[in-house]
Amino acid sequence: MPALVPEQDQLRLIRAFEPVVQLNAGEYFAPVSVEGYVRHAALWHEQGGQATVAVPPDGFDLSTLPEVCGAAEGVGQSLSGIRLSEQDKGTARIPARERPPRTRGASRLAAVGLIGRLVDSINRLSLVFRGSVPGGSAARSYLLQQAELGPDRPTYYGRVLRDGPWLVCQYWYFYAFNNWRSGFGGVNEHEGDWEQVTVYLDGTGDWPAGPLPTPRWVVFSAHDEVGDDLRRRWDDPDLTLIDGQHPVVFAGAGSHSGAYLAGDYLITVEPPKLGGLVAVLRWLARVLTPWSSQQPGVAIPYVDYARGDGRVLGVGGEPWQPVVIDDATPWVRGYRGLWGLDTGDRLGGERGPAGPRYERDGTVRASWADPVGWAGLAKVGPSPAVEREYVQARIAQIDGRLAELEDAVSAARRDLGLAAAGLAPRAPEVRALAPRERHVTAMMLERTSLIDERRRLTGPAAASPDGEEPHAHLSHRNLPLAPATGLRSRLLSWWAVLSTPLVLYAIGAVIHPAVGVTATATAAAWIVLLLGVEAIVRHRFLAYLWRVVLVTVVLVVVGSFWQEWRLLLSWAFVAAGLVVLVLSIREALRR
Repeated sequence: MPALVPEQDQLRLIRAFEPVVQLNAGEYFAPVSVEGYVRHAALWHEQGGQATVAVPPDGFDLSTLPEVCGAAEGVGQSLSGIRLSEQDKGTARIPARERPPRTRGASRLAAVGLIGRLVDSINRLSLVFRGSVPGGSAARSYLLQQAELGPDRPTYYGRVLRDGPWLVCQYWYFYAFNNWRSGFGGVNEHEGDWEQVTVYLDGTGDWPAGPLPTPRWVVFSAHDEVGDDLRRRWDDPDLTLIDGQHPVVFAGAGSHSGAYLAGDYLITVEPPKLGGLVAVLRWLARVLTPWSSQQPGVAIPYVDYARGDGRVLGVGGEPWQPVVIDDATPWVRGYRGLWGLDTGDRLGGERGPAGPRYERDGTVRASWADPVGWAGLAKVGPSPAVEREYVQARIAQIDGRLAELEDAVSAARRDLGLAAAGLAPRAPEVRALAPRERHVTAMMLERTSLIDERRRLTGPAAASPDGEEPHAHLSHRNLPLAPATGLRSRLLSWWAVLSTPLVLYAIGAVIHPAVGVTATATAAAWIVLLLGVEAIVRHRFLAYLWRVVLVTVVLVVVGSFWQEWRLLLSWAFVAAGLVVLVLSIREALRR
């Protein structure tokens, strides 16, 4: 079970490995103290779609927050300072002289297929019906941050725990707002934003009495990574280290998600299933837009700008203000509510986040309760020496199981021979032995598998914890987009912007034409033409032309079948008969 570490030792350790966060030049928000945020927020109670002030801003502070939450510990409650009155909505503005420099980036829509762009349009329209933060919220949060929250004193909340052979350092930091959607064209927007970095250290030494433990792995909070894909090894070439001890995080503009390499990242968000509509759209993408076969055809595309060309927080930049937290910290343990406006968004992207310890439903986060298992490290040793011990223990385990299987197989085969002795091969008693025979076969298959595993563990090609490729544990490696340059890139970006509304208009004309069949045919021709232009700019025109011909032939055949189905059906049977006759004659001649 995870064990606590004395606070004075925690502070020394978290200082030793604290991350360096590099923001974008266009970033509006910085990690701030939650104490200041709580001081300017009200505690809201959500019930039946209605929000009421449970405690006004001057009725509590960070230390008394658990007390005012009551027995529910904040479940169904939220902290918010931007829940605007009706007359104030949308009126907050950031003076031009105070705005960060504008971030110019590549077209997110140009990087994905046409179907994905259509789904993106539907998602944007859905904000009208979903719960979303009111207009002006980002500006109001920014103005509050600049005036009251001390963005020039960036703060993180550090935690250290010992879990078996691992020492784990967690760094949690809080932004007053996530303006990814309104500021940088991202998928969501919400008040409050918790991010984290976790460093995994070899805990088999004699720290704190001896030298600092050796760092082995690090995790940055990311959009959709889970398990093994979360983490990077300390010697990974994708990881930038300051003084060999401080990992550099490139924070996404507005989203604040962590990246290991600086650059622009294409993020794709799966849309709701919509009763099978997404599956149909994926099929259409494969048939009509062959260039999308290597792309997320119906995922919603967004770009996360993690360029690291702005403020630097940590070693070499502005100093962090560390605060030690653990399970005994009252506001960490005693408040399960949201740190930001609860919009009630059913998709979750526009709701405020929960705190370091909890999920939005009030349950404990896996990253807090089991950070080792959360990052897929329960199966990994904290050092090469421990890994070698694991290998030797596994070899001994295999040898013991092989000995058991040898005895079991020999005994089972003897019992089968005795049970079938003197009986005819098809006797009922012999047929009844089939399950026992299958059990013997399963044991032999297990034996073969264990022998192969033992050979891998003891052979010359056995993996070494020191020499293993640093990305071997990844199912995919998230890399930034290649910089978009040249005339073709600009044309593709503009085409992505213009083609989507044109296709939507043409689809609408096909569904409900204004003037009979001629208008329908014209709209269909426009769709074919627009897809053709899309294929040209994607360098896949021949593949698209082949699909157009194939679809045309299918439509002609279906149309003819609809008119003269008896004639066509009879000819189909005649053709099938001829094919069967030819195949049968060929088979007879071969004999």
